[in-house]
This record gives sequence, C-alpha cells and structure tokens, in this order.
Amino acid sequence: MKTLTAAVVGFGDRAEIYSKYALKHPDRLKISAVIDPDPVRRRYAQELYSLPQECVFSDYEKFAGAGRLADFIINGTMDGLHISTTLPLLPLGYDVLLEKPITSDRRELLQLLRAAKKHGNKIIVCHVLRYTPFYRKIKEIILSGEIGKVRHISMSENVGVAHASISYIRGKWNSKKRCGSGYMLAKCCHDADLMCWLNDGAVPRQVCSMGGREYFVPKNAPEGAGMRCLVDCPLVDSCPYSAKYMHLLNNPMPITVWSDIPKLPQEVTQEERETALKTDNPHGVCIFKTDADIVDQQVMTVMFSNGSVGVHTLFSSAMRAGRFVKIYGTLGEIEGFTEDGAFQVRTYNKYNTLFNERTEKIEEDICNDNHYGGDSRLMEDCVRVFSGEKPSISTSSLEQSVYSHLIVYAADESMEKGRFEKIVALDETGRGDR
Repeated sequence: MKTLTAAVVGFGDRAEIYSKYALKHPDRLKISAVIDPDPVRRRYAQELYSLPQECVFSDYEKFAGAGRLADFIINGTMDGLHISTTLPLLPLGYDVLLEKPITSDRRELLQLLRAAKKHGNKIIVCHVLRYTPFYRKIKEIILSGEIGKVRHISMSENVGVAHASISYIRGKWNSKKRCGSGYMLAKCCHDADLMCWLNDGAVPRQVCSMGGREYFVPKNAPEGAGMRCLVDCPLVDSCPYSAKYMHLLNNPMPITVWSDIPKLPQEVTQEERETALKTDNPHGVCIFKTDADIVDQQVMTVMFSNGSVGVHTLFSSAMRAGRFVKIYGTLGEIEGFTEDGAFQVRTYNKYNTLFNERTEKIEEDICNDNHYGGDSRLMEDCVRVFSGEKPSISTSSLEQSVYSHLIVYAADESMEKGRFEKIVALDETGRGDR
C-alpha cells in the first residue's frame, strides 16, 4: 500500500481525530495541508504535522485555487459548510472523507451525488458506527444467514445528560435555525445508516415520525432559578445540571465547551473557564432557559422496499448513555447494548419450543478509540479504499449515505406535518425528484 496524502479542511475535533491516524501510521498516511480560519487551530495543526507555511491556509478559496495538493480531503467543517467546501474540489480529482451529516438540504444532497458521479470521485461519509467491532460482528452474523432474512429492526440512541447539554441543549447544535440540522439528523444519521446497512441495503420507501421538546424549557425551570448558574442562581449547588459541577468540577468535551477561548482546550485555566461561564459562554446558561429549538425526543418508523420495518428512538438526557439494537429475522434474532460490549444471538429450538442463545463478546481493544472503536477503523478503510484496495464490509457508498439522510429528512417532515412521508428511489444519475 502506498503512502497517501490528505488535506484537512476544517481542523476541528472530529478532523483532528481522523487525521491523527497519520501519526500512528506514517507509512500509510501523511497530512500535507490544513485549512482553518482559527489561528490557534492552524498553528496547532502545523506543529502537529510539521507543515511548511505554504501548506497552511486560513482562506479556503486560496486552497481551492492552489491546485491539487493531496490525494484526498478530510472535510471536518460544520454541517452547513460541507457542500460548499466539497463541490469545488471534486473537479480537481480529490476523493473525500466527509463528516456527517452531509447537509440538511435535500437539493444539495443530490447535487453532491450527481457531481461525484460526474467526476468519478470516491466519497466516504463518516458513518463510523459501521466500523465498530460491535456492529461489524452483527453484520457478519446477518450475512452468514444464521438469523435468516431481516424482518424488523428496533434501535434506540440514548444521549447522556452531559453530552445532551453540551451539544444539543446549551451547545452549537441546539438550534435547527442556526446550524441547519435537527436533532435526528445531527445525532442519528449514524443510526439511519445502520438501519439500511443491517437490512441488506434495502431501500427506504415510507417514513412516519413523532416527537417534540417538552422538558428543558423555561416552564420547567426550578422555582427561583436564575439565567446563569454562576451569576444569579441560588440553586448552583443543588441543581443536577449546574454548570459549576458540569464544567468546573468536571470537564467533559472541553474542545466543544471552550471553543471560543483562543487557546487549545488543555491550556484553558480554571479562572478562564469560570469567567467564560459567567459572561458569554452558552454553557453557563440555565439548562431550562437556553434558546434551543430542537426536539428532546423523537421516534421514527421506516418501511423498506423488502417489506421489513425499522424503528428508531432518540432520547435526550438518558442516565445510561448508549445504543440499543434488536434485529428480528426469519430464523432468529440479535439483541444488544453497545455499552455492554456484547450481544445475544437467539434461534428457535424446535425440541423444547423455546430458543437457543449464545453471547457474542467483543474482544477487540477499543479502550483508546472513539465511537466504540469505529474512528480508527474508519480511517483504515478510508485509506484502503482511496488506495484502490478492496473495501471492507463496512464501506459505505455515497448513494447509501444519501438514503440514510433522506430517511431523516422524511422523518422530520413527517413529525412537523403529522403525516406519512414517501421516499422516491434514486435513479442511476443520482436523481430522486418527488
């Protein structure tokens, strides 16, 4: 395998995680350029990968106009920038590793698919859960035929309290108006993708969805609660969602919480944290009084072309975070919870009219990897595919990723309009106009 080069567009948290594959495997990948408007992030990336100044860009247009500087792009920009920072690079011949969600706009989604088909680019969307040992093993068992044909898939995404607060209640994904993505799209296009992938690539045909926002709203704020935990709230030491306990005494997801401070997250002092939470940092606002407008729970039901049905539930602020999956086949079933690192396989026992059961434990080491071991395995597959090698069973095509997004678009429309929504199949050119 030859050593590939990658240019990173948007050197945020996710892109940093993906690009560090080059530090662990310098014989397979080299980071050749970085583009980011933040001088702190640019300087950090430049030092991390020993980049010459001419390979570090603050201006995307200058990078795009510089010709081809790498074999492929790692695009880690915010959701609303994915299309505008990818389309101009496709005629240059770049393949792309694209952070999810692709876009919240159906027209842009199909435009990207058609452009990739036209220019022959390989685009892999970061559906990292496909690459986890947990889901990959489930896929292998389905492919073996042990549980027969898939008839029903039930899944749930239980978002923990801190994660929900930091990203979706107080954080930068808390408003569909601002970031363009609803909760289901931002968090669960992973799960919509899994539903299609585990269902033998069946095409979604119809979606129904319900949900809403009813708990972290002003009317549910405790009596006497202030606007900012550390400024005017007498409940700062008793409220379970207090910014004091979440961000001063603990410090989950620091790269997200302290992103407005012009330092690397590990360099931010306790005094700077406290000052930020008291002034303009959104994570210091009462969790019940934010300007969030996305749902805090949603369920969607999907009917597929093969007659099977998938159900996915998204719940915000669960005590035990993680993903649940149960797959019913014609000959058996699979049931598991990601945090357990194991799942059960059951088949019918005709001799006692009950069932046989075994537990599949995930033995692979995932302790030092994100998304249950999916991030590094995604990069391994990405480098292999972009090198022209044979893809793994986890590799997703752009068309498959498009369908997972169409599911979520239809779910949000169904929830908002109170009706079933149909999904039109794509043709060979990447069109699927209603």
